[in-house]
Amino acid sequence: MARDIGPQMMLAEWLFVETVADLRDRSDAPASRSRYELLGIAPLLRKLLTDRGEPLLATVKWARQEVKTEFRIRPWQAPVGADDSLEYLVRLSGRELVGDAETEALTADQFLAARVGLLEGRDLSAKQVIRYYAHVEGGVHFGDPKEDGQEAMSKMSPVLLGNTTGQIEILGYLGQIVVDALTPLCDSILTSPTIVPAMHSLNSSGFHDHHWTTEYFASLRGKARA
Repeated sequence: MARDIGPQMMLAEWLFVETVADLRDRSDAPASRSRYELLGIAPLLRKLLTDRGEPLLATVKWARQEVKTEFRIRPWQAPVGADDSLEYLVRLSGRELVGDAETEALTADQFLAARVGLLEGRDLSAKQVIRYYAHVEGGVHFGDPKEDGQEAMSKMSPVLLGNTTGQIEILGYLGQIVVDALTPLCDSILTSPTIVPAMHSLNSSGFHDHHWTTEYFASLRGKARA
């Protein structure tokens, strides 16, 4: 059944579904992406999970508390055979972060706090990685390091630029975890979207006239035919 909560929530739901779809596309096959493409994942993750005030996930979840959002991440582990006596500035995980059905399900806050690498011997969290690429390297805006760990991470970028995307690929793997966690919420929105009764009437096809979900499904059918 469609929900009548208000036009602001309807707009938030549209933005949420489109953001997750964008994140899904950008996070596919991270190793085949350019550094610039991978950098574009950072603002999507920030918008969904770490924006100051209320992130988009929290806004949408407010009216859908019954829908589970389970983040399945495997925290950073030293690679087999790694020499822990060596001094590293930054060590980051990759595809091994992406969990499966057997991996413990975490909340969004637990996911953001999960260890995804080491920074000068200290734990580096998913949130730190997201905010670094969003706020220092230019995912959202290009700026000076201001938060914990950002200065050390920025020292590596000139060395890696033009040589490898291995470090920034982590954004793609974090993106895959987030997409998997948020897909049930997207499905809930598409099945039972927020409507404004004065604007949207149910038609014979089971969709609401002039509602964004009707246009969304029509565009998907068009892509399938193409």
